Amino acid sequence: MQDMKPAAEPRPSNSWEACDDTPAVDVRVGAPHVRPHVVPMSGKTGKLGKEDLVTSFIVVWQPNPPPPPLWIRFLKEAPFGTQLVRAHDLHWDGKYLSIELVNEGDIDGYAAEIGNWVEYANAALRQCERSPAALAQKDAERRAAEIEKRLKR
Repeated sequence: MQDMKPAAEPRPSNSWEACDDTPAVDVRVGAPHVRPHVVPMSGKTGKLGKEDLVTSFIVVWQPNPPPPPLWIRFLKEAPFGTQLVRAHDLHWDGKYLSIELVNEGDIDGYAAEIGNWVEYANAALRQCERSPAALAQKDAERRAAEIEKRLKR
């Protein structure tokens, strides 16, 4: 499995159209919390033995500070990973990023990639502040303030 690293200057997949006036924040995630999830195999009822149960793991990261929706979009659009370990498979519930995995190797894969995906999303969001729309908005706000100041004289 070959990893692809992010470009030095990431851009959102839909060009600058994805950028809005969301301020850039520097989001971090720490080590994940891993919780077991044990359920009966499909169709099994009655007295169950260990062989009748399936174990998976819920892997959870808490971003800090809480990221804006655009950051989550950029994270999930990260254009690198592996065939089995992809950012777009992460779930976001408004507080936590998570994924349910069966294979412990996949857990290691997500733990190894999450930092790269976070950096990609941070860089993409920082770049949005330099988008033509954001720059035009900032210039218009500056000019509007100057006009207001002039009219108050």
